[in-house]
Amino acid sequence: MTRDLHPIGGIRPHRYPRRTAAVCVSLLAVLGAACGDGAPTAHPAANAAPRASGARLVEASAKDVMAAVGRARGDVVLVNVWATWCEPCREEFPDLMRLRREMSGRPFALILVSADFPDVKPEVTRFLAQYGVDFPTFLKTQGDTEFINGLDPRWSGALPATILYGADGVKRGFWEGKADYATVVQRVSALLPPAAAKPAGSDGDGPAIRRRA
Repeated sequence: MTRDLHPIGGIRPHRYPRRTAAVCVSLLAVLGAACGDGAPTAHPAANAAPRASGARLVEASAKDVMAAVGRARGDVVLVNVWATWCEPCREEFPDLMRLRREMSGRPFALILVSADFPDVKPEVTRFLAQYGVDFPTFLKTQGDTEFINGLDPRWSGALPATILYGADGVKRGFWEGKADYATVVQRVSALLPPAAAKPAGSDGDGPAIRRRA
């Protein structure tokens, strides 16, 4: 897993130009994070025409996110906290959507949480549309410290941040930074029933996973 990190919150990062390498900004003026130099994964251009999307951004606190994890009990749940201004997050996003497609029909749920500022909500919506996100996602509105501690006290605030839960609702994994696709698949598959331990295919094509009522 690479350690490409961005701190959440603090200075409004979208004022800074995006670069190939990750750019770090302060979290609450005290937290720091290491940046990686890996080549970025291709993602849609910012001015590309949005794809049809049924994504709905729901403002949420850490408590709301945890309630969603609870409602998905019976599924392996991957919670990913990301932001449009975070280059490692943008690089990782296609792999998250690929994972969701390849886990079609399996007891797996992906919960996305944007850490963008509320005033850039239209940009977040456009980004989700570019990747064809057709399920509700969260937009963080709670203060950084409360939100971080509400999800995992070990979290430094660096982005992206990922939390993995077993079908029993118990936290089984946590990591900061962009993870390679094979590593994420391995961690998720290890928690799935034997019949669902292998993704449907390796080409990334397939229908979206079933919706939970």
